[in-house]
Amino acid sequence: MIQQRFNRIALKVQDSLTSLSERDRKLLLGLAAATLLTVIIGAAFAMNSMLDSVYAKVEYREDALRRATVMAVEFQSNEETSQRIAEKLEEHKASNLSAFLEKTAQTVGIADRLDSVKASSTSINGELEETLYAAQFSKLSLEEATNFLFEIETSGYPLIVQSTRLKTRRLKGERLIKMSIDIAAYKPVAVDAGGEG
Repeated sequence: MIQQRFNRIALKVQDSLTSLSERDRKLLLGLAAATLLTVIIGAAFAMNSMLDSVYAKVEYREDALRRATVMAVEFQSNEETSQRIAEKLEEHKASNLSAFLEKTAQTVGIADRLDSVKASSTSINGELEETLYAAQFSKLSLEEATNFLFEIETSGYPLIVQSTRLKTRRLKGERLIKMSIDIAAYKPVAVDAGGEG
C-alpha cells in the first residue's frame, strides 16, 4: 500500500519534471539546492546556539564549583582561627589586663614609666565580655613605645589596641614621648548550664 503510494508520487514528480523546460528544471534544482543549503545552515546555527548554551551552563557550574571550593577553604581557615582564638580566650580568662600590661612593661624595661591603667567600662557582646582600658606612659623614647606596642599586639593576649596617642616633649635636649593607649580586652562569658527558666 505505502509502496504503491510512493511509486505514484514518484511517477507524478517524474512526469512533472519531464514536462518542464530545461530552464525551469535548472531553476527548480537551484531552488531545491538553496532550500537544502538553508536547512543545513539553519541546523548548524541551531546546533551552535545549543552548544553555546551548554558551554555557558558548564562555565557557570565550574565557576560555582570554584566559588564553593574557595568558600570551603575559607571556612576551614576561619574555623582554625576561631579555635585558636577560643584557646587564647580560655588561656587568659583568669588573668587581668592591668597585670598583663605591667608584666609587659617590665619585659620591655619601662615598668617605672607606666603611670596608670584604668578600666573605663565593661559590656557583654554575645559570648564575650569586653572591657575598655586606658593606659598612660610617660618619658618614653620612640623605640620603647614601639617595642611595647609590638609586644602587646603579638603576645596572643585577647585584646585590641583601639587607639594610641603620642605627645612629644623635649626634656634636657632629649625628645620624650607621653603615650596614651585605649585597649579593649576580652574574656569568655560563663554560660549558664541550666538555661533560661
